[in-house]
Amino acid sequence: MKSAFLAKTLDELIAETKKGHLNWRLELQSTDNLDDSAKQQITEKGITWTVDECFTSFYCKCRGKDHLMITYEQILRHKELVRSYNLVFLPPLNIRYFDVGFLSPYIVDADAVLLDRCHQLWTLVMDLYKERDGHISLKMLDPYE
Repeated sequence: MKSAFLAKTLDELIAETKKGHLNWRLELQSTDNLDDSAKQQITEKGITWTVDECFTSFYCKCRGKDHLMITYEQILRHKELVRSYNLVFLPPLNIRYFDVGFLSPYIVDADAVLLDRCHQLWTLVMDLYKERDGHISLKMLDPYE
């Protein structure tokens, strides 16, 4: 799927979510809350980076059609330096495996517009989840299980 088409689809899903018409099922796996000593460390050009990873699975049904998108963010930190990499996948509905290599056949060539829409969706569903409006279910997964 092209980045522009997915961005347009996300615009529609965001609008329907704001109207209260969609129920989202999210699964989140993140190393963010782990102690740095438990996180992966990589060394590039003499700099050792601490690696945070976050996978998020977004699922909903809109107008009778299933929508599944998995996003991945890798954040590298070294003191005040921060680098971030983002990937977007559209796997078949039966694939919910959080592994970049496994998901790679389903990658979408993401541009800045698409990544912005993914961020807008994330912010919206998290705000609704915090409000406990009943349209969002969130399952947190342990990154080491």
